[in-house]
Amino acid sequence: MSRFFWLLVGAALTVFLMLKGRELLHKLTPRGVAEQVERKGHEAAAGFGTFMATFRSAMAEREAELRSELDLSESTN
Repeated sequence: MSRFFWLLVGAALTVFLMLKGRELLHKLTPRGVAEQVERKGHEAAAGFGTFMATFRSAMAEREAELRSELDLSESTN
């Protein structure tokens, strides 16, 4: 019974390693690397978009504060 158990454990481990090995192999192929680069590029672009939106709203808020403190009218630019 013990040998049968270890045979099943070995078979399960082999299947697991084969599947993970395929994933790793795919990540190392040119197509896999391109997919990773594309995904990271989209993440970076989304992060930059969020940063710019936050920056613009903070800039507009600060400009409104300064105009209020200096009693300036709204710019017509």
